[in-house]
Amino acid sequence: MKILISESQVDKLKSILSSLYDVKDYEGVCSIQVDYDEVMDKIVLNIFFDRKFAITNGKNFNRIRKSVINSIGTKALNWINIRPLLYEHYEDCYESIN
Repeated sequence: MKILISESQVDKLKSILSSLYDVKDYEGVCSIQVDYDEVMDKIVLNIFFDRKFAITNGKNFNRIRKSVINSIGTKALNWINIRPLLYEHYEDCYESIN
């Protein structure tokens, strides 16, 4: 079943999803940004991981990363019943704060 979402509903949905996620709940995550991809007609969750955390945790980071991505995607699916696109990025957390 395809759901049609108007432009004003997209903004509300982005706002709701943005408030749903607290990065403190996810190990190694700097921020989570919610967008809408008009071409794909999908909600997009951009997950920004801390680059230094990834390097420091080495092999364990892959397990942590998979767990975080799964948890974030499942939370969106449970709340809005829409499977979002999930993209992961890496940055230095202290640079995004300053």
